[in-house]
Amino acid sequence: MDFDLQLGGLSHAFAVLDPSTTVGPDPVHIPLTGHNVYLDLAATGEHDLVLLGLRAEVTGRAPMKPSGVSLVPQPGPVLSLAEDLSQARRRALENYQPMQIPDAEVFLDETPPLVRPALDGQGIPVVPDFGLPLRIPAGTAWRLVLAPHTEDRGRVEWRLFADVACGGFRGAVDWELKVTAETTMRTFRPGGTAPEFTPVYVIAPHWRVAWPPKGSR
Repeated sequence: MDFDLQLGGLSHAFAVLDPSTTVGPDPVHIPLTGHNVYLDLAATGEHDLVLLGLRAEVTGRAPMKPSGVSLVPQPGPVLSLAEDLSQARRRALENYQPMQIPDAEVFLDETPPLVRPALDGQGIPVVPDFGLPLRIPAGTAWRLVLAPHTEDRGRVEWRLFADVACGGFRGAVDWELKVTAETTMRTFRPGGTAPEFTPVYVIAPHWRVAWPPKGSR
């Protein structure tokens, strides 16, 4: 083929499922809603590659009980830590990568799931020059950044479809992913009220807040 598509991603927060008979022998880290999904597109031959569209499909939802949340340390001053924790933080910061502003967002709680340009609170695209179809000239590459969103605190399995055309090829390439809104953290307020669910943008202030479609649940 005259093109190559690779999917990757970056999250600074994960819900952690401990090993079990259902989870498997190793812990499972599920990225939290709003993380980065990278779609790397390369036109490797003599033809341009055209990304015609993006689609999403939720393939499963299931309750889960994470043991906690794993957070990537952020650069900046911190309280004094024990030596072993200081070394772990130092190693994490050496490999630190900032999350990117997304070109597009995927709202998985919509029916069907909605893929749209990322918008700010006023409904203005945060990346003004992004749009589909997207043409990648022959011999060049492009990274598209997406952010999947859900309010489901269970495990959400979903599939991303990229509709592409290149030379004589026209079709879809797809990948399986997972996401959750569950942070395992709760906010307690004076007065004895019940603890409130704490969303990821509260525990990670650098997290980008999503602006759901009007009329969504």
